[in-house]
Amino acid sequence: MAGRTPKNTASDWIEAGQRMLVDEGIAGLKVDRLASRLGVSRGGFYHHFKDRDEFLDQLVAHWEATCRFLPEAPPPTRPAEAIAWFDRAITRLIGSDGYDYHFDLAVREWARADTRVAWAVERADRERIETLRKFFETIGYDGEHAATRASVFYYHQIGYYAIGVRQSIPERRRNAELYIDILCGEKALAAARAGSSLTWEARAA
Repeated sequence: MAGRTPKNTASDWIEAGQRMLVDEGIAGLKVDRLASRLGVSRGGFYHHFKDRDEFLDQLVAHWEATCRFLPEAPPPTRPAEAIAWFDRAITRLIGSDGYDYHFDLAVREWARADTRVAWAVERADRERIETLRKFFETIGYDGEHAATRASVFYYHQIGYYAIGVRQSIPERRRNAELYIDILCGEKALAAARAGSSLTWEARAA
């Protein structure tokens, strides 16, 4: 019937696309299969999206907006507050609260075959590492060391998911403190938690 309101919203289609991308990869993400998953006809898809390309663009935008590796707010500029921010970030990662690593890895795999998606992934990686660099600078590392620490932490965490390490959430929580000490430096963390920051020379002493 002309003018009939579609059964599903655009968000329903995007969320179904996210699940299908995770389950089957980009090759399996077809309009008819999406419609079948939602239990509707293909016509509902074209009520919301001009074509599959527009849908895929919106799916990438949805990934950028919702799959947040770090908290939305940047790290505070005071060391102790920055550490509290970092602790929250670790808690979110362990609990997959705001960061769906399955979705993140599925988009990264898709990026291998699609330049537009590769650009989005590169942009997200730069932003995430830059945010981490600011955190490391706040707790006392200089520019080069802060940038390296940020990259090491980020690559370690993405690699953790990519190689499929299997640990329960309680196990990850038990190990988190040691990982953080190793990746961030015990002296720098202790100084930051005390409300100050150490110079590189003092940490190396």
